[in-house]
Amino acid sequence: MTKTIKHLGLALLVINLSMSLVFASGPSVRFEHLSIENGLPQSSAKTILQDQQGFLWVGTEEGVARYDGYEFKVFKHNLENPRSLSNNYVTVIFEDRQGNLWVGTRGGGLNRFNPATEQFTHFLHQATDPNSLSQDSIHAITQDRQGNLWLGTDDGGLNRFNPISEQFTHFRHLETDPNSLSDDAVSVITEDQLGNLWVGTWSGGLNRFNPITENFTHYRHHATDPNSLSNNAVTAIIEDKQGKLWLGTKGGGLNYFNPTTEQFTHYSHEANNPNSLSHDEIDTIIKDKQGNLWLGTLGGGLNHLNLITNKFTHYLHKTSDINSLSNNTVVAITYDQQGNLWVGTHGGGLNRLNSLTEQFTHYQHQDQEPYSLSNNIVRAITQDQQGNLWVGTWGGGLNRFNSTSEQFTHYRHDETDSNSLSDDKVYVITEDQQNNLWIGTDSSGLNRFNPNTEQFTHYSHDATNSNSLSDNAVSAITEDQNGNLWLGTWKGLNRFNPSTEQFTHYRHQATTPNSLSDDSVRVITEDQQGNLWVGTWKGLNHFDPRTEKFTHYNHQATDPNSLSNDTIYAITEDRQGNIWVGTASGLNLLNKTTGNFSHFFEKDGLANNVVYRIEEANDGGIWLSTNLGLSNFNPNTKTFKNYNMDDGLQSNEFNADASFKSKNGELFFGGINGFNRFFPNKIIGDNQQPKVIFTDMLLSNQSVPVNVVTLSKDNNPQVINRTLDDKYRLAKAIHSTSEITLTHQQNLVTFEFSTLHFSNPKKNQYAYKMQGFDDEWIRTDYKNRRATYTNLPTGNYVLRVKASNPYGIWNETGISLKITVLPPPWFSWWAYSLYSVLLILIIGLFVRSQHKKVLFIEQVNQSLEFKVAERTLGLHQANEKLEKINITDDLTGLNNRRFITNNLKNDIDLVLRKHRNQNSNGIKGDKKENNESDLIFFLIDLDHFKQVNDVYGHTAGDTVLMQIKPILTKVFRETDYFVRWGGEEFLVVARFTDRKIAPVLAEKLRKSVEMYDFVIGEENIIKKTCSIGYASFPFIKSSPDSLDWEHVLDIADHCLYAAKKSARNSWIGLEDIGCRDENLFDTITEKTQMLINVKQLKVECSLPKLDKIKWH
Repeated sequence: MTKTIKHLGLALLVINLSMSLVFASGPSVRFEHLSIENGLPQSSAKTILQDQQGFLWVGTEEGVARYDGYEFKVFKHNLENPRSLSNNYVTVIFEDRQGNLWVGTRGGGLNRFNPATEQFTHFLHQATDPNSLSQDSIHAITQDRQGNLWLGTDDGGLNRFNPISEQFTHFRHLETDPNSLSDDAVSVITEDQLGNLWVGTWSGGLNRFNPITENFTHYRHHATDPNSLSNNAVTAIIEDKQGKLWLGTKGGGLNYFNPTTEQFTHYSHEANNPNSLSHDEIDTIIKDKQGNLWLGTLGGGLNHLNLITNKFTHYLHKTSDINSLSNNTVVAITYDQQGNLWVGTHGGGLNRLNSLTEQFTHYQHQDQEPYSLSNNIVRAITQDQQGNLWVGTWGGGLNRFNSTSEQFTHYRHDETDSNSLSDDKVYVITEDQQNNLWIGTDSSGLNRFNPNTEQFTHYSHDATNSNSLSDNAVSAITEDQNGNLWLGTWKGLNRFNPSTEQFTHYRHQATTPNSLSDDSVRVITEDQQGNLWVGTWKGLNHFDPRTEKFTHYNHQATDPNSLSNDTIYAITEDRQGNIWVGTASGLNLLNKTTGNFSHFFEKDGLANNVVYRIEEANDGGIWLSTNLGLSNFNPNTKTFKNYNMDDGLQSNEFNADASFKSKNGELFFGGINGFNRFFPNKIIGDNQQPKVIFTDMLLSNQSVPVNVVTLSKDNNPQVINRTLDDKYRLAKAIHSTSEITLTHQQNLVTFEFSTLHFSNPKKNQYAYKMQGFDDEWIRTDYKNRRATYTNLPTGNYVLRVKASNPYGIWNETGISLKITVLPPPWFSWWAYSLYSVLLILIIGLFVRSQHKKVLFIEQVNQSLEFKVAERTLGLHQANEKLEKINITDDLTGLNNRRFITNNLKNDIDLVLRKHRNQNSNGIKGDKKENNESDLIFFLIDLDHFKQVNDVYGHTAGDTVLMQIKPILTKVFRETDYFVRWGGEEFLVVARFTDRKIAPVLAEKLRKSVEMYDFVIGEENIIKKTCSIGYASFPFIKSSPDSLDWEHVLDIADHCLYAAKKSARNSWIGLEDIGCRDENLFDTITEKTQMLINVKQLKVECSLPKLDKIKWH
């Protein structure tokens, strides 16, 4: 098949050309979506603002939400709290120069929010107060240079608010006053550089307010004047650096207004112009750093206007593209401090466009866009002498990309055209010195493309011709210094002479040691000396064209300096002549003198051990594509910087053969979702130190609220504090608090934190340290942004938290919080003082009073103490009884599942902290105090228990279950947890126990059950056995957070199932000794025997033959 538009009739050509205007396919842009599933209270993000602290605020129809990069905290109207938000329908959020937030609502007036106390003050219309707000529905807020607030209302005109006097001055439309406001429905307000106020109205056009004369000048649409305002519904106003205004209208598109000439220039949607505005209803406008405009439209998505070219770029919602804009009705736009663009939509929630991801330009196939990339699986990339980019795909044929039009032309296989591409599965592309393009395919041989005739010539294997191509799967092509083509196939290496069109074959020969090591050739590179380096499935080959002999480099298990793996994907020679080799297991650097290899793996910082392609950047950096993104290796410092999908890559998975470096230093890498292009020197990251902030404080896993206001019985506001409801509260929000005091009873405290750096929050790193308690910094990631401490001793501490941005830039200063832990009352200074006074008094009384009086006083004291103790004991016993009923199984007297849910978390936190400290301090696990840091989960199931119920009845079965408790308490310690897990299944959690003794405990338990005489009647005694499965938490000591305790319990259940299925009356346990799969839990449970065979899992069991275990 020839290229897509070739040989079409004139009519079809005209149609396609017109379609190209609509579907011109530029690079893909990735929007991240935040919706109600992420915690947004409602799907219409009406207004967006980032405050001075760095929090992002989003106003919705169901309250206002504060975003910290990971979670939303929602503020809503609460009838019981007069200091809550006045109305949930939020229309506008504004921050004044003092850091107060002003929230306008529909029907609830104006709110002033104090970030420190997290309380709202309301300003409402009062019919009897002429100095109150004129109307309770607010659409616009701004602050003038005098500090006054200006508010636009739905039908109450313009309001000026004095924050000191808290009084409103009204400016209304008066039919009798031509200098009054043109319309009482005000939609937008802004102050210009000269101090004039510009006011947009819903039907009265534009107003300029002179603050000195307090007169309004009107600018309206006039049908007979093409230089007038295009529409009287003005919805957005922004001033540029030149003092000109840009106005958005509802139905009239965009207007550019020159206040000097008082003339308007119009920008509107043109159906046949893809570079025009996408929709004429504009709701919001902002400027970027270059002065260009972003516009939100009501139905036409997001628009970007380049003021140099006067062209609009459209960003629309596409159902076929999950990374497109979430909704085409855009009602709010803002930039954050890192340069990320936030877009609020009506019905589609919030969108984030990371400006740094645009450093990696991404091209992909887009449905309904015929001039986009033909297929997303990219296997080959090159650039010709004319600057055209050529992209080979797996199933979509060949693509030529025109950088000017940003359109792809497709070349596909056509069975009816012998001059078309021979196969749509393209392996490799290269251009020779004569500007011919050579294409290797999966099963249809070699193609030569003539750029002048745009026809393909085919070369394929001919069994009757020994000089033909050796195999039709052509996976590698390179041109040597003499103009010969070297081709890699699944049946050896081929040298092609373009003049004679003859192929010479180089095959593996078992009896010839200097032959090719393997016939499956994946990659070929010519070095500066004219030698070839050939990568195969079975090692690396050095080929000398003069002697035609191969030298082999293979992995040797006994030689640490040998090649790390024999599966070769990539070979590159850098400018110093070093040979870099990418394999299925790591990056290799060859020392040509010694023949030794240096290795680089994931443990050294490499993103992933599967290295598909290698390109050297102009700065000497080595760029690698892998199965987990791109890595940039610095050969001088031997350090890696890694990039993934969150940084703008097409996918985390890339493809072999798919990379290219252009003459100007631009790099191209292809994968399973298109390809990326970028200039390495422009991948600069972000050197801005991130702000760090506390976001929450928890006591006993409950968030600590700020002092709140409620109404007393007589409807007067009153502050609720710990003295009224006995709950600990903060005087200010934790992010505005510098020190706290805890009692000795508040012994489980947690602090959460965030960086408020939104470019790529998942890559932000954290470290915390409790000075006075922790010796070292504790490192953590975005998933565990919390510091938890239990039973802090009495004393003074400082909790310090620091963080890095996604690019490794740390804020070493961070934040700190002073913490004082008070002693118990009986250890306080005043208690000791009281003790001293009492002692002196007692001595004095003893001296001055008779012994009988002293005895009487002591008896009275003892009586009182006894009564207090008696009452206290009674209350304590009643509470203990209620609590025990709640967590105890009625039949067996063992704990139930609720007990585990309530009590296990503290054990988990303690175990994780010990293991993290051991790992961070490099402590080995052979010390006793380190080994006793495990939790061992034993699941026990009585074998054939159903037979007891069937033969002896359910009463007998219950009697058997009731006798399990003494067996368990005999085998395990009293401090361990005993739980009836369900039916005849029991759980034992051996707490803080060395996992090495788990087999001993399992065998002891198995024998105890087997030997036990179960009495089910006066004379009936039966025997039972049990099956046991166990696993230890943390499952992986070196990575304690990799599996949570529920997963470990499931692994124990997996072992129990295997024990029952394999033999019964047996036990099986699993222990990690090297499993590091990305989907760890699924791999362990689905591929258990395979992991045991490769020694990544260790199995302990009572069965005589390990290979007889039935895992599934």
